[in-house]
Amino acid sequence: MTSCSTRFPLAAPPPEILIAGCAAVPVRPNADSRGCLFEIFREEWPGAFRTVQWNACASRAGVMRGAHVHADYDEFYTLPAGRVFLAIRDIRRASPTFGMSRGFEWSAADGFAVPIPAGVAHAVFFLEDSVLAFGLSGYWKAETDVLGCRWDLLDPALPWPIETATLSDRDTQSGTCAGMIDDYERLARTLHNPDAGAFR
Repeated sequence: MTSCSTRFPLAAPPPEILIAGCAAVPVRPNADSRGCLFEIFREEWPGAFRTVQWNACASRAGVMRGAHVHADYDEFYTLPAGRVFLAIRDIRRASPTFGMSRGFEWSAADGFAVPIPAGVAHAVFFLEDSVLAFGLSGYWKAETDVLGCRWDLLDPALPWPIETATLSDRDTQSGTCAGMIDDYERLARTLHNPDAGAFR
C-alpha cells in the first residue's frame, strides 16, 4: 500500500483541476523513519470549508465507488494511504465549468487533497488497497444519498485505466449521467436548496 515515507521527501506538483471549486489543495506529510503524520485538513486552507463529519473509507484493489453526487453537502477528499483513480464531473448547470470532467491517478505520496462541492459527481477506482478520508460540510443522511450513475457513463472521454471493477449493488444498478443530473436537480429543489443546479 502506497503511503508517505522518507522515500518521498518532496511531492510532485498537484494536478491542475479546472472544475470550479475543485482545485487541488497541497498538504504536507511529516515523514520520518517511524512512518508519517499527515496534516490532512485545515479550515484556513484555500478550498477548505467548515466540516461537521469525517469518514474513512477503506477499500480493496479493484473496487469502484461511484459515480455519486450529493445535493446537500460538500466533501473534502484526502488520501492517507494507497493509490486511486479519481474521476469528477461538474453537473451544476450555472457553473462556469458545467459539463467539464477530469480524471487522474492519485497516490498518498502525492501530497494533496481535493474539494468536491455539491453538484460535482465523482467516482473512485482503487488501484491498490487504500484509505480515503473525507470531511463533509453537512451530516450524511441515507435518505438523500441516492444519486449516481454508472461509472462508465459519467463521461465517455474519461481515461479510465480499467474496463471492469467490483461494484456495490447500488452502483451496479445505477443509470445514465443525464438521469443523474435530472435526479440531482429534483432532489436539490426538494431540499429547498436555492443553489440547485447552480454554481456553488
